[in-house]
Amino acid sequence: MTVTTGSPVYGGYALARPEGMGVLFVRWALPGEVVSVRLVERKREYAFAEAVEVLSPSPRRVDPPCEVFGKCGGCQLQHADYPYQLEMKREILQEAFRRIGKREVAPETAPPMEPFGYRYRGRFRVDGERVGFHGERSHRLVPVSHCPLMLDAINAVLPGLRRLHRFAKASEVQVASDGIRASAFFPGVPFGKGMVEHLAGGTGGVLSGARFENRSWGKERITLPLDGISYSVSPRGFFQANWRMNQAMVRRIGSILGESAGARLLDLYAGAGNFALPLATKVREVVAVEGEALSFRELSRNVRENALGNVRIVRSSVESFRPKGRFDALVLDPPRAGLSERALARVRETSAGKIFYVSCNPSTLARDVRSMSDRYDLSLLEMHDFFPNTHHVEALAILTLR
Repeated sequence: MTVTTGSPVYGGYALARPEGMGVLFVRWALPGEVVSVRLVERKREYAFAEAVEVLSPSPRRVDPPCEVFGKCGGCQLQHADYPYQLEMKREILQEAFRRIGKREVAPETAPPMEPFGYRYRGRFRVDGERVGFHGERSHRLVPVSHCPLMLDAINAVLPGLRRLHRFAKASEVQVASDGIRASAFFPGVPFGKGMVEHLAGGTGGVLSGARFENRSWGKERITLPLDGISYSVSPRGFFQANWRMNQAMVRRIGSILGESAGARLLDLYAGAGNFALPLATKVREVVAVEGEALSFRELSRNVRENALGNVRIVRSSVESFRPKGRFDALVLDPPRAGLSERALARVRETSAGKIFYVSCNPSTLARDVRSMSDRYDLSLLEMHDFFPNTHHVEALAILTLR
């Protein structure tokens, strides 16, 4: 069928309303286009489709630079010029607060950075000599020789990964880089001398370490600068893929927090210390709470290596943590599902004067902000584009205790 698309929708879709069909979410189309579509999935009140021919293109449409765009499941927006990607994501964030948060708010857009070559880590699928990513809406492997989102150091590792099957059976490889060298994690793969020799020579010396299932080789960890802090992580741990935007986010929160020599800061979902470590230089004490074992070990190591005596770490889930004393500020960076009811109760117990809520899901952010609206005012909402050319929307909400 032929449809005319309307507003952008989270997930990389454009909305259409064909007569007699209800809501149609169209992939690979931009708002305001006339496209011929193929139905992919149909529900009672809505359906999903893919554009197969653009009959009347948007003036914001561009030719995607990646040869596997539309096949690989990594990117959804390469067919839109980058300023328009920012506009669409800002509109999606605004609509989430209108529809779920039940309020009109005009999000600001943080200064963007380069839309390509920004990823400091990547997870690759391996099948024999093929290395790549899952296909769009499938588990089919789409081979890639170069991903335009990755740092050059990560792309330099790919040729060596295509010959791994000679030494071990690997189905997944996680690669992290500091911009110069790289390190990898091979889940389920035991250490082998032949494999290590191959990796050392087959990646042009870029890969200088790896973690296998039973031991490490070389320099497993990478170290990244973070607002005056040395941030050390393993490729199997979590850290923000767009490190440049992450640094800007940390600086943004730090500038709003200001120098608060007598303040106490609580960092929930602390991870390896992405916010707790750099913000510790601005306050009297930081309490960093993290429940996941690997992240907690990396948090402990980073606190120790940076000699931050005013950071107290707590191994606990947010739901089980019981805050003690008064906190002047609270940092939240929860998973995509947002705050559970018990986590929300813990946040409310703190009665922190200011909450910095970092979110990767506009819907759950809007929901949680609304849940706290009886006690907190939304003083700032910003869209930070951590993942250009993809549908992901990162946001910073600042709440002030009424």
